[in-house]
Amino acid sequence: MLEEHLGYVADRIRREQFQAAIVKTIKAGDHVADLGCGSGILGLLCLQAGAGRVYGIDSTAMLEVARETFSRAGWAEQAIFIRGHSHRVELPEPVDLVICDHVGYFGFDYGIVHTLQDARRRFLKPGGNLIPARLRLHLGAVESESCRAKAESWGAEGVPAEFHWLRQHTVNAKHAVELAGEALLSAPAALGDIDLRADNPDFFSWTAELRIERDGVMHGLAGWFECELAEGVWMTNSPLADRAIQRPQAFLPIDEAVPVRAGDTVKARIMARPADNLIAWIVDFPASGRRFSHSTWQGMLLAPEDLLRSQPNRVPRLSRDGRARITVLGYCDGRRTARGIEQAVLREHPDLFQSPEEISRFVAQVLGQDTD
Repeated sequence: MLEEHLGYVADRIRREQFQAAIVKTIKAGDHVADLGCGSGILGLLCLQAGAGRVYGIDSTAMLEVARETFSRAGWAEQAIFIRGHSHRVELPEPVDLVICDHVGYFGFDYGIVHTLQDARRRFLKPGGNLIPARLRLHLGAVESESCRAKAESWGAEGVPAEFHWLRQHTVNAKHAVELAGEALLSAPAALGDIDLRADNPDFFSWTAELRIERDGVMHGLAGWFECELAEGVWMTNSPLADRAIQRPQAFLPIDEAVPVRAGDTVKARIMARPADNLIAWIVDFPASGRRFSHSTWQGMLLAPEDLLRSQPNRVPRLSRDGRARITVLGYCDGRRTARGIEQAVLREHPDLFQSPEEISRFVAQVLGQDTD
């Protein structure tokens, strides 16, 4: 976790671009909600730019890193930290600015669309501001043996043949890759914009026509973003940009490598349900009539019971763990200590699980997840 967030904090270009957007947007004394604040770097930049208060919201232990960092920097009195997912917490007041960097490899694929839509409705004052404000999505045709190796990993030499069937999952997955511009077979095509300041649909569909610029072998598609943080302030993970942030692009494989020639046209359609982490892509080669259709749904490892649980008309029944969870939570009366609850469950429900040790572990897990 620390290593991941070190990458965000140490990315000088990302930091400078957010700082420029904050300075351009914030007014002295503004109150700010920093969603998924992590280490707190964006909230810290807001306070340094004149914000009067920052609400840092995060569901992970990184919240304690932010809390300690703000304290050491002398900003403890201006920061309030809230543990939880932003969709499930409440703020004591509306804020002037909501800021968030849940921008995925392909822009929309890390939950930012619905996260900011929810925050705009519940947290933001009328006339308040969002950072970022808009996503612009781009697509390119890719020739890359390293990308192809990711898609073929379960069918690769050295993997026992009995496991080669899992290749169908990796060729239907979105992969994080770091591309050089030379890997692109085509000029980039603009798919479309997503205005984060407006309501957006649950389902998106974009089409693009890619003009092949050199002879080669196409292994799939690459997607990346330009993100407007504030008016005139953009950040990007484009493999063609001189000042790209340190964030991978999204590689969407096709089932077979296809030879292409300069001047060929490749047609692509991208469909997405960001809230469900689903992406589908269809790639047509008009010159040969070949078509490839993929989706991350096909790439998911789902047991039959998972599919059953997704049916809206089924009648849910509590599982053994569900019944056990209710038993434990029933002892949370505002008076018993955690040790007292554990002892009561061990004494009165000795058959909850197979051993006292497992009962104690389960009680600790429930109390750690579902209680304040």
